[in-house]
Amino acid sequence: MAQRYADFRSDTVTKPTQRMLEAMLSASVGDDALGDDPTVQKLERRFSDLFGKEGALFMPSGTMANQCAVATHIVPGEEVIIESSAHSFAYEGGGLARIGGAHVRTIEGENGRLPLGQLAGAIRPVSVHMPRTGLICLEQTHLFSGGTILPLDYLREVSSLARHHGVPVHIDGARLFNAQVETGVDPADYGRTCDSLMVSLSKGLSCPIGSLLIGGGSFIERARRVRKWMGGAMRQSGYLAACGLVALDETLPLLAQDNARCRRLGGQVLGMDGLRLAQDTIDTNILFLEVTHADLDAPMVESALRDEGVLALALGDRLLRFVTHRHVSDADLDHAVAALARIVAKN
Repeated sequence: MAQRYADFRSDTVTKPTQRMLEAMLSASVGDDALGDDPTVQKLERRFSDLFGKEGALFMPSGTMANQCAVATHIVPGEEVIIESSAHSFAYEGGGLARIGGAHVRTIEGENGRLPLGQLAGAIRPVSVHMPRTGLICLEQTHLFSGGTILPLDYLREVSSLARHHGVPVHIDGARLFNAQVETGVDPADYGRTCDSLMVSLSKGLSCPIGSLLIGGGSFIERARRVRKWMGGAMRQSGYLAACGLVALDETLPLLAQDNARCRRLGGQVLGMDGLRLAQDTIDTNILFLEVTHADLDAPMVESALRDEGVLALALGDRLLRFVTHRHVSDADLDHAVAALARIVAKN
């Protein structure tokens, strides 16, 4: 029998529920590239209504949705302002340049927040000698600061600043629902702080594939054309969209448990010799640990954990990432903590 691992590498490892599989079997489908898949249309309406926007577009992945948003908002050569460790800049294969043709201006953030003074100073004056500022991108939750939540008041301040300068705002909301269940903020309030946003179905929501790009009606129509030339127009994608409809009722409420388990994991590791928390707070379901042990590094700990039946992700020499999700139980969490304690104790 294959060994079962407690898999903390990412919430992308989640698998669809039985209800999702049953919904796939019974889904009414058409051809979404021709615009007549009723289940896709229902999913898009649910999400556009949820976030108070005019339209939504079902996409194969969050990366494609983010890059589609940029390519729709800007003219090639215009500048995108983004936090220096943001997923769309650092971990989407250079798509901002390759797909959107963006001139990128990064700002080092504070837990994912672009300091408002620096952001205001980064918006270009009108000049033939400079690229035009075409878009501001934010990330909710912010992955590399440990799933940190960008507060609603901050998002409103960025939105107000951007509107003053006539610059649109896009939110990479891959894990926005982890923030929403924690804060209780109405999704429509998040929608009012931006011109477009992406939310992922295939992370904590446990769908097998898919993300939604959400925005105004004319934006979505332009994005539909961009999706086509990116190869993202699918056919009987209602079989996949059916899972997203189930997720809103079944797995969305479970995200609060994922967040709570991550905080519990961080609390049990806190003070363990050879490890320290590499983030200021544990807001949602992502935990970064710094390996401070003199005789260990992150890849060594990752390998030792695997031998103990625990999967985590080493990101560089010293950083180790754990992500909680619905397939991680309290027993898995206790097992991971005990394994970490044994590894740092015997080295």
